[in-house]
Amino acid sequence: MKRKRNLIQSIIKDVKKGFKRIFWYTFCKTNYFFLSLKYKIKKENIEKFNISLLLPTRERSEKYKRMLSTLIDTCNDLDRIELLILLDSDDKELNIYKEIINQNVAKGIDIKIFVNNLDTNAKRNNYLAKKSNGKILFPINDDIIFKSKNWDNYIDTEFSKVKNTPYSLWLDHGQKYKYLHCDFPIVNRIWYEKLGYIGSEYFNFWYMDTWICDLSLKSKKFLITNKIKLYQYSAHTLKEEVDNTHLKNIKNDIQEKDYVIWNNTEFNRINDAKLLK
Repeated sequence: MKRKRNLIQSIIKDVKKGFKRIFWYTFCKTNYFFLSLKYKIKKENIEKFNISLLLPTRERSEKYKRMLSTLIDTCNDLDRIELLILLDSDDKELNIYKEIINQNVAKGIDIKIFVNNLDTNAKRNNYLAKKSNGKILFPINDDIIFKSKNWDNYIDTEFSKVKNTPYSLWLDHGQKYKYLHCDFPIVNRIWYEKLGYIGSEYFNFWYMDTWICDLSLKSKKFLITNKIKLYQYSAHTLKEEVDNTHLKNIKNDIQEKDYVIWNNTEFNRINDAKLLK
């Protein structure tokens, strides 16, 4: 239960929030400018990265199909994309997924399907990360659509500025404070290898993206781009998107339980952020 604040405490909290927003807005703009300038001065070539998309999904074959259609329509070079799908063995739509995947593999799209029963979102993404080959790791959801044409080219441009250091890239999915959080942060393989994971496995379901973002802020190893745009058909805000998978994810108050875990793992994030410096 949240502790009720008096007027002075509320003002102090709002002032701290304001300073935090100003600091990170300024840092992100300045950091982006100087990294881009340094890259231009060195006149280095833009590297073309192989990109691994990580997608655990369950009983959402139609949403997966919607996402895949936009991925194909907006990607400039599908030849360097691998899409890794993880399904549960008891998924009622398993055969539908396989049919959709086989249809698109026949078109030359590299889609790898895995069936394994893992109990958290982070464990699922970590499993897929171990199977991946790309220099860029991009955890996604089945309820998103890709909006930006040539988004893969923009990934090349941004990560070419930070080739030899662990970094995350925050894209635009309509969030209010783009310099404080991203729901779909992308990381390079150096980031993954330094930490040994994509998502922290402390949690029941939530906080994978929040963990990555907090490590980004603590290490200052992140860039923000407005050139890669996604849209999420979130069941949290759209009633028509509510399905059995969403209801399963929110049952038993696991979001509240994960919030407690988040508050108890600050020291772990401080230590892990040091690995990225």
